[in-house]
Amino acid sequence: MRAHRVYLLHPLETYLPGAAAWAAEVEALLRADEGWGEWDLVVTPYDDQNSFAVQPLFVRVLNKPGPVVLVEGVQRKALENLRGRLRTRAVVMVPAVGDSTDLWGAVAEARRRFESGEPFLPRKLVVAVMIVRKLRKGNYWAGKEKGYLWQDDLAKGRGVDERYADIAHVVANDLLQHEVLVFKTSQGTKKYALNPGRKPEAHAIADDGTFRNRKLEEILCRDTEELSAYLLNEPRAAQRFAIQGRGLKRFECAAAAEAVEHARGCPECDGYEV
Repeated sequence: MRAHRVYLLHPLETYLPGAAAWAAEVEALLRADEGWGEWDLVVTPYDDQNSFAVQPLFVRVLNKPGPVVLVEGVQRKALENLRGRLRTRAVVMVPAVGDSTDLWGAVAEARRRFESGEPFLPRKLVVAVMIVRKLRKGNYWAGKEKGYLWQDDLAKGRGVDERYADIAHVVANDLLQHEVLVFKTSQGTKKYALNPGRKPEAHAIADDGTFRNRKLEEILCRDTEELSAYLLNEPRAAQRFAIQGRGLKRFECAAAAEAVEHARGCPECDGYEV
């Protein structure tokens, strides 16, 4: 089984004459090229509204990571829905193509960007997600006994690597100023916890990197240093909810809801159990 996959979607012949033939040509070139030995290509036409079913495609990308190429002409509502879901997980390209050469170039570029680590996100935003996940996983919610984590322990493993120690306290303060976190002082040092009054917001950040507070997101995104979003998909950074089934590959993810969604929506197998 090939390790990676490019997901290619294109308009029907009515909207882009020749598109299906170009896709078939690209697929033949890919299979004949030894340099693509670890890759396969899944080609799907849009429907007659230039749209596609977002949920099945999203689940397929979760199951086998790879870039998504949506040939220009795609319905914007479906595009933005998919981009939002795959924000931290996969490259989504929307190239305009006029022949098979253009399409081959787009597929090759999608692979290059995937292998370079894209999508990239601002470092502070990535660390913010990691911190919220770490606190949630450790059940650090204000109002409960021993519900706080020392500032110096924010970047000491368990989801937040020590290499982020230089900005962990800055990011924690950003989260504090926007009430995602709360703090108290003990022995002259801050201790942080998640704000139980902002549980939906904290869960959204931890689950898929969604920030409901746009001002907070803007502040975190001002960081000019970037990290690969794939860091958020590493087991040590995730909550490690898992699904598995007889003869099927174990699938781990950051949120229980995502595990359930994957188990119920995977179009390639229906034998998963959460």
